Amino acid sequence: MATPAAPSNCHLLVVGDGPVRAELEALAAQLGIAKRVTFTGVIDRHRVPEHVAAFDVALQPAVTAYASPLKLMEYLVLAKAVVAPAEPNLLEVLTDGDNALLFDDKTPGSFEAALTRLCADPALRANLAQGALNTITRLDLTWLGNARRVVALAQSVRG
Repeated sequence: MATPAAPSNCHLLVVGDGPVRAELEALAAQLGIAKRVTFTGVIDRHRVPEHVAAFDVALQPAVTAYASPLKLMEYLVLAKAVVAPAEPNLLEVLTDGDNALLFDDKTPGSFEAALTRLCADPALRANLAQGALNTITRLDLTWLGNARRVVALAQSVRG
């Protein structure tokens, strides 16, 4: 299967920094899309929401198997259409077609196909964004909700 080309109206905003940034910048140049990719580098924590607000689609990368990434919670509360790998820890929060578009990271082209689909379908993006926001309430993904879960767990252990 041929990998779909990125839609011509897309611009990638990479927020943050890391050890592979130089490689990613070189890859963007090699692919001839450097003008369609912006690397912000490190930004102050309080500026993250304004950058995420600029996203139409938010990528949740694979993370350590035991992690519940804060980045994902930011995407959900800011009502972003999320594209993410179908990994067990992410599946605790994400449901394909409800609050995210999931892909199999072991299948070549799966990510690109999911991203292309989201870029081409404004109605799907809107539905996933609403589903993302609804997830915060449905799963009580707030600091107060976390505190309630910790108290309940402590009470159950205490007997």
